[in-house]
Amino acid sequence: MVPTATTSRREAQTLRPTKGTALRILLVVEAANKGTGRHVLDLAEGLIERGCNVHLLYSTLRMDESFRKRLWVMPGLVHVSLPMHRSVHPTDLTATLALRRYLRQFGPFDIIHGHSSKGGAVARLAAIGSGVPALYTPHALVMMAPGLPALGRAFFGSIEFVLSKLCKYIITVAPAEKRFALAAGLGKSRVVMVANGVGTPELSPREEARRICGAGANEIVIGSVGRLVEHKGHDVLVNALAIALRTMPKLRVVLVGDGLLKGYLAELSARLEIADKVVMLGEFDARKVFSAFDIFAMTSRMEAMPYVVLEAMTAGLPIVATATSGVEGLVQQGVNGAVVPMDDCAAFAATMVDLAADPARRARMGSASRRLVAPFSSDRMIEQILELYKDCIRASDAEVDDDDRQLATHME
Repeated sequence: MVPTATTSRREAQTLRPTKGTALRILLVVEAANKGTGRHVLDLAEGLIERGCNVHLLYSTLRMDESFRKRLWVMPGLVHVSLPMHRSVHPTDLTATLALRRYLRQFGPFDIIHGHSSKGGAVARLAAIGSGVPALYTPHALVMMAPGLPALGRAFFGSIEFVLSKLCKYIITVAPAEKRFALAAGLGKSRVVMVANGVGTPELSPREEARRICGAGANEIVIGSVGRLVEHKGHDVLVNALAIALRTMPKLRVVLVGDGLLKGYLAELSARLEIADKVVMLGEFDARKVFSAFDIFAMTSRMEAMPYVVLEAMTAGLPIVATATSGVEGLVQQGVNGAVVPMDDCAAFAATMVDLAADPARRARMGSASRRLVAPFSSDRMIEQILELYKDCIRASDAEVDDDDRQLATHME
């Protein structure tokens, strides 16, 4: 594989191996967007800061603007585009062969680490016979998707089971995902958990943020950040708002994100006669509006460990979330927020009303959020992953030494 047109001249000059003992890491990701893209770039940046030589192969087919912007300004990162489709696709073989050529041409690498289902599959298949230890971070196994037909669950489960044999570690990012991976038979010694981590966000002044949200001085702003797609459950939030407004008319919901359901959510808001209470900011840097929020809402039907909840906690916000939104270990009932059943609009509405009516309670919960999120730092996450890399390398070296001993014994 040769560098593509998206690779800068400076980066092309650094593709060749560098001398020294620095670990050479190859990251592969298909879902170059949202939380997965954020995780990969946080990891790449942290590894580079720790002296590693990092290459990143990514797909542009689902890349979002925030990933693209950050990618091109990250110093020391070698990045090359490798088109990959989200679903099973005939070009999967092409991508795998291209990655194998990259390993040969620009190696040797110490580790190959695949992210997202497709990135993980391509990385592990390409690593076969290369001698490079492989790791895989799913960022929510596809079999966890709500509403996935039994046949589809069995199909993807069998793929994950077979591919699990091709890597040293499968890194889950949340307790529920780890339990699911173990139940799916992906290997007790293979499945580990490294929770996502964040740094301290740079927030905009509250007055400026509330102006962006169109919030009045006395309004209680409930914010939600994420793609406007079915499994994020924004329809629950809109329906819950309609119920809550009957007793708490000063509520306002702000949705940050874009997606296929934008039109539907706008129609739903109009049909419920609350369109003036629902603000859709579209694709937007959430850090510019977090300080406008009084409550953070997470209505997802499936998540691993969402970065947006971690960021909302660092911003000092109380959290109202569904039980399936990946907040286990983050949101403690009655301490820094509340967890309600999935798709229960009435329960979500009642919780929002209770918090909106009690500013002192919101303040206590916001302080608790800051305290509870402290262990979930990006430095901790990167150090734990780096230790897994080193463990893989030690195990690989031990296997080579064992092979050498066996060969020497045979020759004697």
